[in-house]
Amino acid sequence: MRKYGIHLLVLFGGLSLVNAQPNAPEIAPLYAALADGPPGFPVIEPRVPLSTNDNTVSPLVDLQVYAPPVVPAGESKCTVELLKYEFGEGSYGVPAIVPYDPPSHAGCGEPGGWAAITLNLTVYSNGTQYDRLSSLYLSHVEIWRHSGAEPTKSGTIWSVKDVTHYSALFSAPGELLMDFSNIISADLGLDGVFHVTLTGTFYPPTRRFPKPAISDLILPVTNLSPNQTNLFAISDDSGGTANVTVPRNAQQAVLEIYASGNSAEEFWYLNTPDEFLPYFPESAGLIGKGPFREVQALVDGRLAGVAWPHAVIYTGGITPTNWRPLTAYGAYDQPTYFVDVTPFLPLLADGAEHAITLRVLGQGQSPSINSNWYVSGSLHLWLGTSNVSGTITKYEVSSDPFTKTTGSASEGNFTVKTSVVAKRSLLIESVIHGDKGRQTVRFEQHLDYSNDQKYAGAGLVQWGKQLTGGSTTSSYGGRQVLKDAFSFPLSVFSNYSLYDMQFGAYGSAVNQTYSRVLSSPVLAHGTHTTLSIQQAQGTVGMDDAPGLRHAINGTGATSQQFAFTTDSGESYFRRIAAKNDAWVRDEVWGTLRDAEPPVPREQIFPGGGPGFRRSLARGRRGE
Repeated sequence: MRKYGIHLLVLFGGLSLVNAQPNAPEIAPLYAALADGPPGFPVIEPRVPLSTNDNTVSPLVDLQVYAPPVVPAGESKCTVELLKYEFGEGSYGVPAIVPYDPPSHAGCGEPGGWAAITLNLTVYSNGTQYDRLSSLYLSHVEIWRHSGAEPTKSGTIWSVKDVTHYSALFSAPGELLMDFSNIISADLGLDGVFHVTLTGTFYPPTRRFPKPAISDLILPVTNLSPNQTNLFAISDDSGGTANVTVPRNAQQAVLEIYASGNSAEEFWYLNTPDEFLPYFPESAGLIGKGPFREVQALVDGRLAGVAWPHAVIYTGGITPTNWRPLTAYGAYDQPTYFVDVTPFLPLLADGAEHAITLRVLGQGQSPSINSNWYVSGSLHLWLGTSNVSGTITKYEVSSDPFTKTTGSASEGNFTVKTSVVAKRSLLIESVIHGDKGRQTVRFEQHLDYSNDQKYAGAGLVQWGKQLTGGSTTSSYGGRQVLKDAFSFPLSVFSNYSLYDMQFGAYGSAVNQTYSRVLSSPVLAHGTHTTLSIQQAQGTVGMDDAPGLRHAINGTGATSQQFAFTTDSGESYFRRIAAKNDAWVRDEVWGTLRDAEPPVPREQIFPGGGPGFRRSLARGRRGE
C-alpha cells in the first residue's frame, strides 16, 4: 500500500474478483434468501437526483448496513441520553468524558437484570473533513469502535449497536469516555465539526425474553488512562499489556478483542513484502512489511489465541467516493474477535495479578509491523460458588504461524507478482475442577490465509486479492461453547498513475465479503450468521493546491447484499445500492425489517446523482 492513499482508475479491466464461498453449511440459506429477494417489493419511481452541491432540505443519510439488535418486541423500555458533545477545534487527543449512572427511570428495569441494551449514535457534520476513528469506553472497557463519515454539505451518520453483553458494566456507576479526535484548520481547508448524540435504550426482562446468561464481571485490557483514549497504539512487537486480577471463583473466561490498522497499517492487506520493495522506485510510495497480520493474545507471556482480522475499510479508505453514502461493512461498527482463555483459569484464578498482552505480528523485521495498530480487549468472567483448580494438559501452540512468501518479476520489472500464504493451528486443553465438577476444557483454532498481488506501471497500478478463513472453537466437557467460522474474501484494484499531475486523479474497484457464523458465550441471544457481499468502484479528481490537496470531483458506485439470521428464527435481509452521492435502490425484508427499514422512498433516485463536484476559482496555481 502507498504512503498517500490509492490512486487513479483509468481502467477496471483485469480485476480478479473474489467469489469464494464460505465453507460453513449454515451460510447457504442466506445466499438462497438473497437470490429469491423480498416478497412483493414495490417499484420505486425516479425522482430528481441529489448531489453534493444541492441545497437539500434533509441531510444525506450515510449508513453502514447492519443487523438490527434482537430485543423484546412491544415490551416496556426506557431511553436515556448518555452523551452530547461537539468534536471540533481542540478535540484532537481530548476525549469527551462524562459520568455514567445506571438508569433509574420507570420502565428501565433493575440494573444488571436487563434483557437487552442498545446504543444509538447520531453524528451530524457538514463541511470538509477526513474520516476520523472514534472509540467509546465505559469504565475503561472499549464497547464501540467506528469511523466517521467524510461529510457532505449536510450529512448524518447514525447506527445502533447491541451492547447487552456489557451489562455488567452498565449495572454500576462509572465513566463514559469517547475519543473522536478531530482537526479544524482553515489552512488545511478542514471545517467539518462532528456533533454527537449518544443514547442508550434499556429493556427489562420478560417471560418470553429473559435476561441472557452473559458474564458477571468484565475486566479492561486497556491502558486505563483517565483522560486519553484507552486503546493500545502498537508500533512494535511488544504490544500492549494490562494486569488483571481474576477472582478465585471464576468458572469461565473469554477475551474479546478490538483490532484495526491505522496510518501506515490502515491498508495492511495491500502492503508489499519487504523482499520485493527494491523492485520499485521510492516514488511509488509502497509500504512494506507484507500483507499478513496476526493479532495475538498472551497470558503471562504464553500465547493463548489469535485473531486474523477482517479488513475494515474506513469511509475515506482507498477511494472516498466509493463509500458515500453506503459504507464498507464494519466502518461504523467494527467486528470483534474472541479467545476463550478458560483453559488458563488454573493459572489465572489464584487471586494474584496476571499479565494479558495484545500484540500484532506482521512480516517485517524489528519490528514486524509499521506504525501502527489500535488494539484493546476486555476479559469476560462468569463467577460461581466454588474456587477453580486444575491443570493445563495440552499446549500445542507454536510461537509463530507458518508463512511463505514467493514472487516473480518480468524483464525490467514491467510487472511484479507476489504471493503470501499462512497457516495456523493451535490446541490448548485443561482439566478444571469447579462448580460443575471435573471437566475437560478445550480451545482450538484452524486458520488459513492467502494474498496475491500484481503490480504494473512502476508500482502505481496494483491488484490485490486476499482470502482469510478458518474456525475457532471451544468446548467444556464435550459441549461446544464457542464457534466462530468465517471467510473474509477481498479484492482491490487501484491505479495511481495520474496522481502527480497538476490536476491529478485516482480510483479503485473493491470487492469484499464478510461471512461469519458466530456463537459466543460473550454475546447474547444465541448463534448469529452474517453474510455481507459488497462491490464498489470510484474515481477522484484533485485540485492543485500546494501542500494538502483536496478532492474536487469524482464518481462512486457501491452495491451490497446483506443477510443475517439467528438460531431463534430472527432474520434481516437487505439489497441496497448507491451511486454518486445518491441512493439507487433499497430492499429490506425479514423479521427484523421494521427495526431498520429501507431508506425513505423520497431519497431513492434510480439513476444516481451527478457525482461529487466542487467549483474551482479561475486561474491556476502560481498565476
